Amino acid sequence: MRTMKLRTLQEPSALEKLLGSLVASQRWVAADAPRISGRSDLPSALQKLTIKAVKGDGAWLAWTSYDGIRLFIAEMSLELSRERGYPVLKVSYYNDEAQLQKHGVWVQLPDGGWRQTSL
Repeated sequence: MRTMKLRTLQEPSALEKLLGSLVASQRWVAADAPRISGRSDLPSALQKLTIKAVKGDGAWLAWTSYDGIRLFIAEMSLELSRERGYPVLKVSYYNDEAQLQKHGVWVQLPDGGWRQTSL
């Protein structure tokens, strides 16, 4: 992918859309789960993670789920995105106690779907 296009995708709103698409496609939260839109609505430990993510050119999305808050943080891998020709996200999922639950690398497919990949 071209660097300018990748930089555009790296913008917070574009990165949030990609992350939202991934979360929805993998059904990591229920479709009707309430989204948490304000950082101040998160526990302080999760707020710290979101601040760190945004400072590092990442994006975050969070929902309230049956088991508590689910926070997803993503950063775009420019190198892997160039190599693959499609957006590649490094994604971490945290519970409401700021404990890392899962981490993975995902590539967006030509049809808009997602596939987990390795580095």
